[in-house]
Amino acid sequence: IDSIADTTEALSTFFRYTITDTGNLVSVEDELENVENYFTIQHYRFEEKLKLEITYPKEEEVMRLRIPKLTIQPFVENAIYHGMEGMYEDGEITIRIYDRDGDIGIDVADNGPGMTQETIDHIMHNKVISSKRGSGIGVRNVNERIQLIYGEDYGVTITSELDEGTTATITIPKMEETDDAR
Repeated sequence: IDSIADTTEALSTFFRYTITDTGNLVSVEDELENVENYFTIQHYRFEEKLKLEITYPKEEEVMRLRIPKLTIQPFVENAIYHGMEGMYEDGEITIRIYDRDGDIGIDVADNGPGMTQETIDHIMHNKVISSKRGSGIGVRNVNERIQLIYGEDYGVTITSELDEGTTATITIPKMEETDDAR
C-alpha cells in the first residue's frame, strides 16, 4: 500500500510540475525533484529493477542554478525505455552534475546495451521518424531549446558504447536565480 501511495503522490507531483507554467527556467533542485518523481513511478512499474544515483557538488549553489524546465527527465525516460530494454540485470541510471569549464555539466548515463554512432547521428540530426525504438524527438527538443536560449556553444552530446551503456551530456551556462537568459 505504501508503494501505491508513494507512486500516486509522485505521479500527481510530476504532472503538476509538467503542466504548471513556471517560465522557461527552473532551479536544478526543482528539476531533480521532478526526475525523482518520474523515477518513483517507473521504479514501481518496472518492479524495482531500476536504480537511480544522483551526484552533485555539495555546495548548495548548484541546486539554485537555473536550467530549462524538463531538461533532464527526457534523458532518464530514454535511459529507461531504450537503455533498459531487454536487460536481464538491474538497470542503473546515474545523473552527475558538475562544473564543466565554468558551465554546468549534466551527465545522464545508463548501463544499457548502448548504440552505434550511426544511431546517435540519426537521433541528433535526422528527420523525425516514428518507430518502436522512439523518434529521438525528445533529445533533439532539449538540444534545440538549450541552443535557442544560450546559443550554439551549449546543448547535448551523446556518447555510447555497445554493451556498455550510453551517456547524454548536457552543457548549460551557470545562471543564478536572478539572471535572465542570454
